Amino acid sequence: MSTLKRKAGTLSASDSKKPKQDGSIMSFFGAPKPAAGNKGAGSTAAGAAGAAAAPEAPAVKFDKAKWVAGLTAEQKELLQLEISSLHESWLALLKDEVTSKEFLDLKRFLNRESDAGKKWFPPKEDVYSWSRHTPFNTVKVVILGQDPYHNVNQAHGLAFS
Repeated sequence: MSTLKRKAGTLSASDSKKPKQDGSIMSFFGAPKPAAGNKGAGSTAAGAAGAAAAPEAPAVKFDKAKWVAGLTAEQKELLQLEISSLHESWLALLKDEVTSKEFLDLKRFLNRESDAGKKWFPPKEDVYSWSRHTPFNTVKVVILGQDPYHNVNQAHGLAFS
């Protein structure tokens, strides 16, 4: 019994695949769909153009200096890393979490470990590097994961970089 196979055609140099001009991950997913609330807006060209544009998220109003001024002396000491290196857009959203009892207990534990001469990874200056590389307004998806932090020059604080 013979099988029929399609013969592979030969491609000339001019027929080879060309990379797309806008071949980024963002172009793959395309523009956001209009919100469901815009259905009754009408079908004019101007209405369609307005519906296609995604509304800007309201800017988070956060006064970092005022927030820091409201912290206790112990909180300021424990949260020095967050105050100095966590991007302000994330700090505005995480301010209640970083002042929680559990987070402050974690900071106390890490300070005891450091005082005992133990190393922990990533290095302090890299713990919040993710927030500086990705301010909140640029984030579309957050994937939580874990890097195996073993030793010096291995940990960088970006699990899926």
